[in-house]
Amino acid sequence: MTKRLILTLTVIIMILTAGFCGLHLAREYTKIYKITHIGDMWSFIRLASVTSYAPFQEIDPDDFPHPPYPEQGDLLVALEGRPATEENYFNTFSTDTPAGRTIEIIFMHDNVMHTTDIVTRTIPGPLKLQIWLMFILRTLMVLGLILTGIWGFSKKATSPAVRTLTLFCFTLAVQMALSSDIIANPYAAFQLPIWLVTGFAILGMSSPCFWLKLHLLFPKTNTVYDRFRIPFNIAIFLPFLVLSYLRIFTLSSFPTLPITIFSTLYLAIGFILLTRNYRLSDSFIEKRQTRLVLLGSVIGITVFILFNWFTYVFDGLNFQLPIQTMMLIYNITFLFLLPIPVSFIYAFRKYKLLAVEGKIKRGTRFIVVNFILLIVFFGLLYLFGEFVLEAVGINSQTPTLVLGLGLALVFMPTQRRLRAKVEKYFYPERGRLRDLLRDFLASSMVRTDEESFWNNLQEKLAAGLSAERIYPVLRVNEESGFVAQNDEPTPFDLSDKLFEKLVNQESSILLDEAVESGKISLTEEQREWFLKRKCAVILPLTVKSGLVGFLVISCKTNGEDFTAEELELLGTFSVQIALVAENIQLLRERIEKQKLEEQMRMARDIQKGLLPDSIPNIKGLEIDALIRFCLDAAGDYYDVMPLSDGRIILAVGDVAGKGVGAALLMANLQASLRTTREMKVSLAESAEKINTLVYDNTPSELFITFFMASIDPATDRINYVNAGHNPPLLVRSDGRVERLSEGGLLLGVVRNVEYTEGTTDFFAGDTLLMYTDGVTEAMNPEGEEFGEERIISIVSDNKAMNPEELLQEIERRVEEFHGSSRYSDDFTLLAARRTDK
Repeated sequence: MTKRLILTLTVIIMILTAGFCGLHLAREYTKIYKITHIGDMWSFIRLASVTSYAPFQEIDPDDFPHPPYPEQGDLLVALEGRPATEENYFNTFSTDTPAGRTIEIIFMHDNVMHTTDIVTRTIPGPLKLQIWLMFILRTLMVLGLILTGIWGFSKKATSPAVRTLTLFCFTLAVQMALSSDIIANPYAAFQLPIWLVTGFAILGMSSPCFWLKLHLLFPKTNTVYDRFRIPFNIAIFLPFLVLSYLRIFTLSSFPTLPITIFSTLYLAIGFILLTRNYRLSDSFIEKRQTRLVLLGSVIGITVFILFNWFTYVFDGLNFQLPIQTMMLIYNITFLFLLPIPVSFIYAFRKYKLLAVEGKIKRGTRFIVVNFILLIVFFGLLYLFGEFVLEAVGINSQTPTLVLGLGLALVFMPTQRRLRAKVEKYFYPERGRLRDLLRDFLASSMVRTDEESFWNNLQEKLAAGLSAERIYPVLRVNEESGFVAQNDEPTPFDLSDKLFEKLVNQESSILLDEAVESGKISLTEEQREWFLKRKCAVILPLTVKSGLVGFLVISCKTNGEDFTAEELELLGTFSVQIALVAENIQLLRERIEKQKLEEQMRMARDIQKGLLPDSIPNIKGLEIDALIRFCLDAAGDYYDVMPLSDGRIILAVGDVAGKGVGAALLMANLQASLRTTREMKVSLAESAEKINTLVYDNTPSELFITFFMASIDPATDRINYVNAGHNPPLLVRSDGRVERLSEGGLLLGVVRNVEYTEGTTDFFAGDTLLMYTDGVTEAMNPEGEEFGEERIISIVSDNKAMNPEELLQEIERRVEEFHGSSRYSDDFTLLAARRTDK
């Protein structure tokens, strides 16, 4: 009966709180909408209902068309002949006041009365942006807290910890909704009764109580609290009840100091309990849970407490911060509070704890670094404008603007360098592990010895992660399932739930989390297999064609847990490990199971799997490709890679040779290209890195001709690098032909080659055609080559054709010239035509 009553009361509180928050935010929206669509003065004053004097807090000179001008601290005495009371002010500056209206005011400066005019204006842009940003962040915060509370309650309403989390989220949502009321109430389209607002404000005061109680229940119930629940609950909620009683009977005259002290004390005790729970946690999961909540809440709540204290101190000193500064502080506070609901959701789910922790760390570093840089940059601008220019007698603001532009240009590079230095300082082990894996994988791109590859990988991970061992589990074929190293049987097959999870998983899986949260279910045999190998992490190895297998990484030798940064790096390199593992597996199958013809067919399937399944639709571009192989597997390759910033990478390559070796080298080329593009380096740097990898890891008789281009439809530009490839043809709309030859040597011939990057325009009607030498070197029965001039003629005569039609026409003409559809060399075409945007 008691539990049912508690559940019913909780549901009622949730419904009423959500409804009030919605009403209050809707009311706030109407205030913002009104104030951004009316004329007003934007010099701020402090109004009072009991006096006819209103002191100026901030002065905006644009409000006053002529002198005399008031100064900060002067008193507004009258508006259009009426006393400057709160009622008269909002009658003068009402929701119907248009911009451009002239209003006479009287103000007092040094006990002398002055008369001047104010011309109403629409809200200034920066102030409007701050107001809307504050409303959006506050709404997101309130919505996130309410959804978190509903999610927790719907999952396990009978759990005291979950109920406490729900009540904490809803009461904090009320507190957030009622905070930062910068805009005066008369601008609202409707008003809420004072008793209703006061009641929910008192409810919001209880959030520190639920915060403290939550950490007596999370991640597990405190043993002392469990023995003395009633006395603990009375001790927790009694101060709140006393403050509520005083607040009800004193209303607006109740001082804020006791509430501020109460909130600070309870939130601090909650953090102490949370830290204690982290240190006394019995398992890695509990440590991750408490650490995630600490990371997600400590900064935001600390900033919130400090802001309340600063507000109290400034009010006591009769010091008022500028309105835009206040709103900036509010926005920063809300920004730091946003991770709270996310951290609680994942902490109670017990899944992806380290992944979310990593995201919160990265987001916090991003905000802190940018905030510090903004303070430094604006400080430099202020010092330069106020002191340097004044010292040299310059009144113009042009030098300040020039300095501002210069600082803006170096902001992003400085931010990246500073974040890299912060990461290197706080997470040096991440850099070491990255370097270890990168060097190892670079040297393993063409490795064929399976045993040495896995042994060396184990050595690197043991050095970088302190992992005791790794166990590769590889997929054999569609029928058989998985085997471990040296063909050791495993209890896994393609019908397992684990396999379904691995296929759809892009990042590392912590086994304890996945099992505890119910994300995967294991058979008893599988549990014993993992337990025997002390499995801590499962790393899926996935390539474009599907799941190759997975790595089982054992616990650390030092007994510590894995970190978010380590798992993130493992996920980053998993695709490359998978590619190497897949290549090794394919070579092994070639040697052991198939004859030459079967080997060729296998390699052909690999190569086709590396080619794009489809050409993406890019606005302003028409793209098509065509490839014909002379053998079952060949050395030709092309790729089309759309980037997140709207650009697209087109690439064509040709390995010297044919068959399995050429196809596998092309697979490595594709992996290298995609890896370097993810590193966000220039095309020239990408070519240099790929060249070094190819040179270091391939026989001297193998080399690659390669061309890659970056097309940006937004700027009508092509950037490219040609590494010894047949110069692609850029046919202009007027018939002119350009050959794109800027670049450098073939890939893999000489180490440490520098490449140059070419650039040119790419306007509507222009066509870019890339091809391999199998097209131009196709011969007729008389031994004459098809040649480049015939290709130019075809493209020039058929400028109106789309790429698909153009490539079909070239193929038809080459086949007619050659006299057969069977070629002695690979045959690849890739075309891009610029269309109107």
